[in-house]
Amino acid sequence: MNATLANLAIVAATVGTVTFLIPQILKLVRTGDSEGVSTTWPALGFVTNVGWFAYVIAQAFWAAILAPLITFVSYAVTLWALRRTGRELRASYIRGLTWAALLILTTVLFGWDILGVVLGLSYGVMVAPSVWSAFKSADPSGVSPGTWWIGAAEASLWGYFGLYNRAAGIITFGVVGITASILMLYRYYSTRRLVETPISEPVP
Repeated sequence: MNATLANLAIVAATVGTVTFLIPQILKLVRTGDSEGVSTTWPALGFVTNVGWFAYVIAQAFWAAILAPLITFVSYAVTLWALRRTGRELRASYIRGLTWAALLILTTVLFGWDILGVVLGLSYGVMVAPSVWSAFKSADPSGVSPGTWWIGAAEASLWGYFGLYNRAAGIITFGVVGITASILMLYRYYSTRRLVETPISEPVP
């Protein structure tokens, strides 16, 4: 590992982070179909990325500051797009506020380093509702695979940057992000095959 590759990774990861939600937002707006898409996911994502924004400032990771800033705005737009499809968001807002209180308490009691680890693990908390909603739905047609392909690439790049900087929180985010993206892509494409493959008529 070297500094040049780490810097290139963070630039590419930032592009991935900034564009991560665009396919999902566009699909929601274009189709009005939110089947299999969790409303809790963007609410937790908004709060988590506000936490990341504060964390990278506190740790002086200035090269990484743009990504969480733009991402928490993108999660707010995702909530708007979900509301536009007719989904109820009140319960998701309450979960988001509860999560914000827990992150603030963690920072006050244990400091920024522990918050970084919690934020890395919290990506699992954040995307768990997405994975649950996708697997619960027989046909998660509202899910955008483009978002999760970007998510897999983005998490890999952040993980490399985290390894170079020995930042446990960012490494954890990378591992959890790759795992969640693989699960979402598996669920989407496995159900697509079931939906799109016609059932053969019995031979008389």
